[in-house]
Amino acid sequence: MLKKTTITLFGAGLLAMTVPTVSFAADLSKMTHECEECHSKNGNSEHPEVPNIAGYSATYIHDAMMAYKEGDRPGVKFKNDDGEEEDMNEVAKELSEDDINALADHYSKQTFKSHAGDQKTDPNLVKKGEKLFKHKCKKCHADFGTDPDDDAGILGGQWMKYLEHQFKMFHDGDREMPKKMKKKFKKLKEADYEAIIHALGSK
Repeated sequence: MLKKTTITLFGAGLLAMTVPTVSFAADLSKMTHECEECHSKNGNSEHPEVPNIAGYSATYIHDAMMAYKEGDRPGVKFKNDDGEEEDMNEVAKELSEDDINALADHYSKQTFKSHAGDQKTDPNLVKKGEKLFKHKCKKCHADFGTDPDDDAGILGGQWMKYLEHQFKMFHDGDREMPKKMKKKFKKLKEADYEAIIHALGSK
């Protein structure tokens, strides 16, 4: 009798563990569907104003989303594929930290697809930008901004239009920079921004 009761309770325990897992999977599927209305399938954006998020490190995605959620990083308004205007600050506010962790884990496992073949770059600016990047940026952005393990996002192969807007936000003081970056960024001229963006867009 004891043996039968033990088996019954063990079975009930398995059932209890299974239900939340199914529910969680459904929630993740719903969240990724909403993310991909702007960031496109698997986080590889089809919109030049919106960055790829596929392949970013889970740490970077978590930190970026928490910054949006807490209002420390300004969001950019964008009309998604359904014609609805979205704002990353508002989107992040609706997510719990567990939600954010789940999304970070999911997108960190996707493969980043470069937009180098989707946008036009100037060879002379690329050459100039590569030199500037190696001198100013490579210490924190490894492998020309293509290594997710540096937890600094993926810049190489990213949409140039998105990068242009982020550079402008940094320049205008609308987006905070780490102290090390701020020190080097201040030494760049606006013409240097364009060169670096062309170099990154070519990767």
